[in-house]
Amino acid sequence: MRTRTVTAQTGPAAREVALIMEAATSFSRAVLAGVSKWMSLHSGWLVTIDEREREAPMPGWLIRWSGDGIISGLPERALPGPWRGGRQPVVHIRGRLTPEQFPGVYPDDDAAVRLAVSHLVERGVRQFGVFPGPSGMAGRCEAVVRHAEAAGCDVDVFGAPRSAGRPRLDGGSARPTLAAWIASLRKPVGIVAADDVQALQMLEVCREQGLAVPDEAALVAISDDAVFCDLATPALTCVTHDRARIGWEAARLLDESMQAGRGPSTVVLVPPVGITVRRSSDVLAVDDADVKQAIKLIKARGCIDLVAAEVATTVGVSRRLLDRKFQQVLGRTIHEELQRTKLTEAKRLLAETDHKLLVVSVRAGFTHAAQLCNAFKTAMGMTPMQYRNATLPCREIAGVRATTKRDR
Repeated sequence: MRTRTVTAQTGPAAREVALIMEAATSFSRAVLAGVSKWMSLHSGWLVTIDEREREAPMPGWLIRWSGDGIISGLPERALPGPWRGGRQPVVHIRGRLTPEQFPGVYPDDDAAVRLAVSHLVERGVRQFGVFPGPSGMAGRCEAVVRHAEAAGCDVDVFGAPRSAGRPRLDGGSARPTLAAWIASLRKPVGIVAADDVQALQMLEVCREQGLAVPDEAALVAISDDAVFCDLATPALTCVTHDRARIGWEAARLLDESMQAGRGPSTVVLVPPVGITVRRSSDVLAVDDADVKQAIKLIKARGCIDLVAAEVATTVGVSRRLLDRKFQQVLGRTIHEELQRTKLTEAKRLLAETDHKLLVVSVRAGFTHAAQLCNAFKTAMGMTPMQYRNATLPCREIAGVRATTKRDR
């Protein structure tokens, strides 16, 4: 373990700040990018980063440290006594909202779950399975039940009696095996996994049961470790969290706290940027043959010069009839489905390539960049470039000088 000191335009009154987190994780690296961006625009911080292994004990140098504030990814009990209890400027950051809700910055789990459920509902999924994970994930599991039921879907919770009304999320003493439970669910079933590890476990069980993913079981993970998601078979769809903004907000909150000379009292929830669609949820759970044929055509040519009238002509029904079927089955028109397909491709290109906005617009099926910007702003509430910056936080890292020191 080693300590690095990072300087951001320090002066005589520079504040000493410690960043304590598992810096090797993708979450921590993206959060550091957000802190770095904040530092590039604000002067007066002298930052010490402690690169830690997972579950490592409290660093010895921190016990003797007498700085001004801490951004911490550790449980509060792992900090030295003087830095506990909210008396000192300490901002907690975690990959999920913890039950303790210490003042700090966290992903908005409820918004993330709502996005995952909506994604599956848009694909026609009407049956959801919920597998409770560790106690710290209970909030995410509860949110899956709540949002799925609000969408009019049936929800089955692993370990909960099906005749007992609203399902329990604490399981029970006579739980069926996970494999038998998944096999018993009405297909296709949507499963929103609380984290990547749980999602991988679900995929393994589905393979053992011979269940086709996504045709019989469509999966979405709330966490978004790209390595895990891409290595999975099939690749995992996941919610895309704005980790860089978590770092930015943590730096802002700590700066305000240090200026006030006391610990913060705020919990800041950062909403997700969107959803990264991969093979694990690429399903269309509809029975109408005309709608299925139309969707296949839109998937194949939706980003080329395809219009709603041509879709109906190819399917062999009137535009009015096909629009009515789309509304009944998917809750949207043919035109709206075409627009959604173009925006999905635009988001992929923005996140995965360095193409200029005009190139992204043309390849996604828009006639010019202004048309893409207008559609993107309406659908996402942000511009295409804001979306790119949020999904690729490393692009936002400003030039911050760093020198390496020995452990203190």
